[in-house]
Amino acid sequence: MRAFSREGLLELAGPRSFDRGVSYVPAVEGLSTDGTTVRGTVTGTHAYQVALTPRRSGMSWECDCPWAEDGNFCKHCVALGLVYLSTVEHGAALPTTAASPDTRAFLESLQHAELVDLLLAAADTDEALGLRLEARAISAAATASGGGVRMAVLRDFVDRALRIDGFVEYREAREYAETVSHVADELERLVEDGLHDAAEELARYAIGRLGEYMPLTDDSAGHVGDAAQHILEAHVEACAKAGPDPVGLAEWLLDRQLNGSGVPELLLESYVEALGEAGLEHYGDRLADIRADSPSGDRGSRFLMTEFARVSGDVDLFVRVCSQDQDGVYYAGIVDALCSAGREGEALEWAERGLAEREGRPDERLMDHVVGAYRAAGRWEDLRRVRWEAFERSLDVETYRSLREDGAAEEWPQVRVQALAVLRRSAARRSIRHFPCSLVEVLLSEGSGDEAWEAAVEHGCDDGQWLKIAALREDDHPRDSLGVYVSQASRLVARADTALYPRAAELARKAHGLYERIGTAEDAAEFVAGLRREHRRKRRFLAELDGVGL
Repeated sequence: MRAFSREGLLELAGPRSFDRGVSYVPAVEGLSTDGTTVRGTVTGTHAYQVALTPRRSGMSWECDCPWAEDGNFCKHCVALGLVYLSTVEHGAALPTTAASPDTRAFLESLQHAELVDLLLAAADTDEALGLRLEARAISAAATASGGGVRMAVLRDFVDRALRIDGFVEYREAREYAETVSHVADELERLVEDGLHDAAEELARYAIGRLGEYMPLTDDSAGHVGDAAQHILEAHVEACAKAGPDPVGLAEWLLDRQLNGSGVPELLLESYVEALGEAGLEHYGDRLADIRADSPSGDRGSRFLMTEFARVSGDVDLFVRVCSQDQDGVYYAGIVDALCSAGREGEALEWAERGLAEREGRPDERLMDHVVGAYRAAGRWEDLRRVRWEAFERSLDVETYRSLREDGAAEEWPQVRVQALAVLRRSAARRSIRHFPCSLVEVLLSEGSGDEAWEAAVEHGCDDGQWLKIAALREDDHPRDSLGVYVSQASRLVARADTALYPRAAELARKAHGLYERIGTAEDAAEFVAGLRREHRRKRRFLAELDGVGL
């Protein structure tokens, strides 16, 4: 065969597809060559047939995956090429096959009528091919007649292409997505052929029909949604060239957004150019009327109104809508919008209000904005106040660290005493001692092993925190750490979960070492012997003890 290289594969595929192809190398099967072309099967979502033929001018390839059918050098081609190169480099023999006939040369030798008969016969057994041929015929007829194509014919084509007779299972969704892509291709072809009005009207119809069928499709992988997006793109392009009635377009868009399936996702910003000022104004008025008829509103119309405000640049409207949400004021969105409009003072007021009104842990986005504004303005007292308020509302390591970082260094010892007092009061109210303890975690973060031990003994903590404390106290208080390791190892083994045995054996190894430090070799040996007697039926655990030298 003519030579090719890894560098050549990388150049053809690009870094992303090449990297994916590397991961598909184990999925290559049935490698063979006829001396000109290397072939094989690469199993991914489906089993794909792949062929690579190096030529003087580069490389030709075939793969029946959707990405390659669009003309791309796919990850399956990369995988086959890498396996072939590795096989040749290691001097392994390749299975050989008879040279395949030159299909193109054969087809070119046929008479026109023979080609037509061959293609029609193939279409009889391949519904997707039949639909594509029919669509091309409709488009050609429309072009030949100067655009005088009957919409009923086009709609019938879309109906038959998108129709679903039963539920489309997950494994079938990819095939259905290919059919949806074919519809999008024909819509784009209508646009390219100058049939803009027909393309715009048919795309609207296709979006509506697809919306009806989406509830009958398991599109968990998103293949159908991606294909539907291509139909949307074709519609947007057709709108830009056809110039439909902006008011009618606004009505249709709003109806689809409120009552459609959400596939494809119709965003106002995609249609701004086609709507123009008149269409955009009508859209906003109609949406306002709809919201007025439903005082409590709903999530869908609220989202659409915020999008309308954003697209139209009406910051005050955006603020009003976000501040009237029944599920709570969208403070972070309001702050971002006001900042984008250069209204920093108002943004800070809303951020402060959001921090004051929200219970529990403060919104980090609001906190970051307020903290940044206070720092920039040199409002250090306000900064320390807001940090303390955040700490009191969310007693954890992060708010404690922030309290220290933004506090005055000379004041920190006193502030620390106050913060730990708050944490101790909270710890005293704990009802479940084996849950994580914020006081213990804060003291551990400071490396305060002694204080953490006292807090854990008094208030309790979880297993992970006990082990962290034990690690800190091994040098100065080995007996305390020994007790923790023995207790934790016993608890892990008692749970009879073999996945925990390696951790239990490691803790037993640490306990054994501490026994030797504070006692005698006899104590250490008795500890191991007792452990083995108690758990003599747990062979997997005994094997783990062997593995750590016990």
